[in-house]
Amino acid sequence: MTFNLWHGGDGVKLPRDTTIKYQLEAIRKAEADVVGFEEQTTNQSDHQSRARVLADSLGWKCHVIDESRAVISRYDMEPVGRTKSSQAVLLALPWGSKAVFGVMHLMYTPYEPYDIADRKLLNAKAAEASARETRLHQVQSVLDEIAAYADYPTVLVGDFNEPSCLDWTEEAIRQRGDTLLPFAVNWPATALLIEKGFKDAYREVYPDVTQRPGYTWTSVEGLWRDPEIHDRIDLIYIRGNKLTAENAWIVGEPATLSDMEVNPWPSDHRAVVAELAL
Repeated sequence: MTFNLWHGGDGVKLPRDTTIKYQLEAIRKAEADVVGFEEQTTNQSDHQSRARVLADSLGWKCHVIDESRAVISRYDMEPVGRTKSSQAVLLALPWGSKAVFGVMHLMYTPYEPYDIADRKLLNAKAAEASARETRLHQVQSVLDEIAAYADYPTVLVGDFNEPSCLDWTEEAIRQRGDTLLPFAVNWPATALLIEKGFKDAYREVYPDVTQRPGYTWTSVEGLWRDPEIHDRIDLIYIRGNKLTAENAWIVGEPATLSDMEVNPWPSDHRAVVAELAL
């Protein structure tokens, strides 16, 4: 599961214990075994790692990467490499295998889909150049960190703050029919992962972009832009010959886009959960 907590949950403006209750409900409803968090540190109520609070509530393990990112899991895990703040962990699966699980939270500004809609970016070349300069080094940093574990089944999750290149093809944009989005974009963060052998778990299950857009941004209509530009920016990528995506769901507020509903929903992002077979 990938789950952006929106400033640890403080963004939703509910009492601390209420927010924790619904964060836990989302994880339990998703039947998640491993969760990658973004924005996991609260910045208003107590300035604590919400990931640690949720892990303790579930009786799970916790690995904090930084103020934004953390991994919690029912499985034992250890950081890859030599640093405690590693961006990925090695999960000890119950049947004796191990798998790599990493979390990314890519830079949120500039957000190119808004800039395209606002005519600040006038063509795909400009949009791709902006995104490449803004985020590609972050993706490469994670890939470098897990390079020694290339033979392990690998899952990379995160808030990419950039759409999937699979969702902005010429055909997908034509079918979308949004006059504010006049051209296709080969978004570089996801294109790089695909080039490196990763597969988009949600699109493996639901390849038809028009039928299943899977938008995760945003669950709070009109808060950031009006009209809003919706996109699927919370993603799960998998790599490994024996690792396949069996199912995938969007978890969020009561809405047609949510496959699993939690009310009230405690984030401005919808979460994503994938069922993987190894």
